[in-house]
Amino acid sequence: MDLPTWLQENDIGMCPCGCMGARSKKNFVEKTLFELARVVRDSIFSEELAAKQGLLQSLDPRSKLIGFFFLLLAIAIVQNPVLLLLAYAALVLLALLSYVPLGLFVKRVWLVVPLFTGVMLLPALFNWLRPGDPLITLLNFGHVLRVGPWNFPATLAITRQGVKGNLLVMLRVGNSVSLAALLTLTTRWPELLKALRILFVPKIFITTLEMTYRYIFVLLALVEDMFFARKARMLGPGSLQENRHFIAASMGTLFGKSQAMSEEVYASMLARGYSGEIKTMSSFHFKLWDWAAVLLSILLSLLLFVSDKALGGNF
Repeated sequence: MDLPTWLQENDIGMCPCGCMGARSKKNFVEKTLFELARVVRDSIFSEELAAKQGLLQSLDPRSKLIGFFFLLLAIAIVQNPVLLLLAYAALVLLALLSYVPLGLFVKRVWLVVPLFTGVMLLPALFNWLRPGDPLITLLNFGHVLRVGPWNFPATLAITRQGVKGNLLVMLRVGNSVSLAALLTLTTRWPELLKALRILFVPKIFITTLEMTYRYIFVLLALVEDMFFARKARMLGPGSLQENRHFIAASMGTLFGKSQAMSEEVYASMLARGYSGEIKTMSSFHFKLWDWAAVLLSILLSLLLFVSDKALGGNF
């Protein structure tokens, strides 16, 4: 039996007036569902990366935490942009050896750093806020500008000192965020929180982070069920007023359920012997390779510091 011709067609036909067959834009319900699915998908993908047999995944979480801590200190001190570029190249190589996709690693850092850090540093490029040697003159007023008690130079220019300072801060932030991304992508979240005890992070802070991370997904599932239930009962997109009422009611319901759930969970924890610290089934054991990784991180940090002092922080 052959399929009908209309069932074999790939395209949906439209009437001459264009009122049928057109794709409608997703309403807020569909957008919310897609965003919830994306959050869960990203979390599962991060767990899969942490389970791979890469270089960083094979290390004890405590050794990674100690090593990255010393590297963060070195990056915060270094004044030479060339050394920071070399450090970032080493981090990229480390990501590849740990089977972290290069596109994911780069996008997680450089889609955020220019957007936030770059916008905050933008005024420091100009000689009105940071005097220096002009590279590009944007405006020339021909006389000193006086605005109330302030006097501004006759020209508005981008300075060499401003460009160098902004580049230095951007590279520092980029390297720091890259280190944090590598640590979180190659370490399971419960193990990372447990390893924070080696840096004397208070137990209540670690417990709060652990519970927050765990129950974010529980609440996401609850929100998803609420939106799916509404969508299953809708015959149309609904009016703007109805949608606003639904959002307000959903926020109140979610807040009430989350509060009730927190009390029930805490009571269950106390009934099972909770004494202020969550115990996990995994145990940490420092191996020879872990000690070598910590020692190597310290040596690289000292090398960055000594090289920066020798170069004098110049280009």
